[in-house]
Amino acid sequence: MISSVLALMLAAAAAQTSDTTRTAREAFTTCLRSYVDRSLDGGTDRATFEAEYPQQCAAEQSAFRAAVIQRETAARASTADAAEAAGLEIEDARLNFSERFELAAGPEAGAEPAAAAAAEPAAAASQANSDAPAEAAPDQGPD
Repeated sequence: MISSVLALMLAAAAAQTSDTTRTAREAFTTCLRSYVDRSLDGGTDRATFEAEYPQQCAAEQSAFRAAVIQRETAARASTADAAEAAGLEIEDARLNFSERFELAAGPEAGAEPAAAAAAEPAAAASQANSDAPAEAAPDQGPD
């Protein structure tokens, strides 16, 4: 009983230390993080960020993709499945940092006035309807 628990613990420890993607993932996310930080510190607008962001960290992304594919194929996944897994992990990391930029940058300039202008006609129509006299309900006749 004790030997099987010990064997499971050793296998789990070995699996944790053999994450072949860790270094590549950290390099990729560190690169993305520093680009987002530089963009925020430099006051980059959203349109410029969205145009430049996909081209950032290409070397780190390639290394990470290769590491994920290697990990997945070593776990007997097909090459197509391994490439899909790599694509999903890359997409997830890029989306995470893109959202960090959007949250930290706040609402885009010009978005608030446009939203307020769109709300004004609706508010005016609502106000006009509330000022109109209520129509009498048609007589339903005796019950």
